[in-house]
Amino acid sequence: MHKQNSTQINIEDYNYNLPPDKIAQFPLEQREMSKLLYANLQKNTIENRYFYDLPEILKNECSNNSVYLIRNSTKVFPARFFLEKDTGGKVEILLESPISYKLPELALANPSPQVWECIVRGRNLNENTRLKGHFQEIEINAIIQKIVDGKRHIQFDWAPNSLSLTEILEQLGKVPLPPYIAREMQEQDKQTYQTIFAEKQGSIAAPTAGLHFTDKLTKELIKKNVQILDLTLHVGSGTFVPIKAESVDEHEMHSEQFQVDIEFLQKLHQALTKPNKKIIATGTTSVRTLESLYWLGVNLIESGEMNFRINQWIWKDKYNNIGANKSIEAIINYMLEQNMNILVANTQIMIIPGYEFMMIDGLITNFHLPKSTLLLLVSAYVGYDNYKNIYEFALNNDYRFLSYGDANLYLK
Repeated sequence: MHKQNSTQINIEDYNYNLPPDKIAQFPLEQREMSKLLYANLQKNTIENRYFYDLPEILKNECSNNSVYLIRNSTKVFPARFFLEKDTGGKVEILLESPISYKLPELALANPSPQVWECIVRGRNLNENTRLKGHFQEIEINAIIQKIVDGKRHIQFDWAPNSLSLTEILEQLGKVPLPPYIAREMQEQDKQTYQTIFAEKQGSIAAPTAGLHFTDKLTKELIKKNVQILDLTLHVGSGTFVPIKAESVDEHEMHSEQFQVDIEFLQKLHQALTKPNKKIIATGTTSVRTLESLYWLGVNLIESGEMNFRINQWIWKDKYNNIGANKSIEAIINYMLEQNMNILVANTQIMIIPGYEFMMIDGLITNFHLPKSTLLLLVSAYVGYDNYKNIYEFALNNDYRFLSYGDANLYLK
């Protein structure tokens, strides 16, 4: 099946009026009490439900299927802190991705010195600018090594240098809440802006569709024979960047690191081989990882080589003539041959209307910003008319929007 040309997409069609009072500034006290907009795309129905209804919905709607729920187990770390220039000027630092180490969780577990790619706010932050900070018994010295695409590569040294970066950030770092949460971080955000199944540190934004889960709800899903599989994609700041270009083609999609182990892939392959199965992704990050895995396998089959970087338009002008199970099988075989237990790769995939989904049969997600890549992904899955109807329904029925807001369930 050929794909729609993205130049046919008018980004203004994915704009909508989002009143500030619809943006949730705080989470609900009980996570599973959030509203759940349930859209059955086969029946063309929309229902007002609650997230605690999820096990019952999946049992009733998928009774003849094996249900697999895919979640993102990344963990948000307190990546935001402040240093000073020698002149006394204040500089806000947001750690985005490590350069000294391949995996964020490795960097965070290790002592100084370390180099990170950072987003900074302050004046005259040029190459060789020195920064410093003093926090109780901790001394930090930093230097901007170079500027790449507007971001700074900064080397950090701290004392005591026996402390890991995690130990440093526990004392001085703040959870980097999204820019549309118009308040300062509070102590409770350390817990509420984190999924209960968060495991591997590395994200500067939460995979927010997962925030609605509780231990009780998870146990109920398992009782209903829903199999839960966790992957990891570390969410970067690019997730909040709106599309400003006139043409979607001109938007440069952000790149994010993901990782899966061979056991996950084997279970996923087993699911894909079943004729009656429903694979439901929790969050757009899980979708992007699953679809990236598909194209990783396709590349491997077509070229005989593993490419650990998925570019944003990999799917354009291609035919999906390789089944998802064959694609994942190829990755598993490669990892067995290479004696690899964990696959680490980067994806820049940009999913827009016209994309043919190869891996998922359902999606749980929150409501997304106007003119965002995430809204385009949702529209690609549900269809343009459905997206318009769903968002209009939500705005008219007091749903709470964005990261701390309510959820959607889309089933095909």
